[in-house]
Amino acid sequence: MTRQKQERQFDTSYAKVLLSIAHGDRRTVNALLSATDIRFENAFFLAQQAIEKALKAVLVAREIPVPMIHDLGALVAKLPADLNPPYGYELNDLNDYAGVRRYEEGHWKPSKEDLSDIYEVVVKMLDWAEAEITGKN
Repeated sequence: MTRQKQERQFDTSYAKVLLSIAHGDRRTVNALLSATDIRFENAFFLAQQAIEKALKAVLVAREIPVPMIHDLGALVAKLPADLNPPYGYELNDLNDYAGVRRYEEGHWKPSKEDLSDIYEVVVKMLDWAEAEITGKN
């Protein structure tokens, strides 16, 4: 696989686009919090996606090549040492929702309360990314 396919350099203006899309994912997760009879794994997937986009937006803003992956821990590892996102490597816990948990039932069934907790993680991560991108940290 070529480096071009593994990582991609984006124009810094794309950081705000990614962050806007992440906020859209966040709003969808928020809407699902009040929905009934849903598969919570799908909402967790959108939460994972919002966080992934937030991390990638910060990488783009810092002019760091973005790995074309969904692994939150690997994205955290690409951040410069001076950046410490909320939750750090604990974000790895959401990785399964970008893959395997979308296609099978797990041994743990997430609840509305679990989704509410994850929503708070999403909000904090997007607030952090926004501050990093706009320089208001």
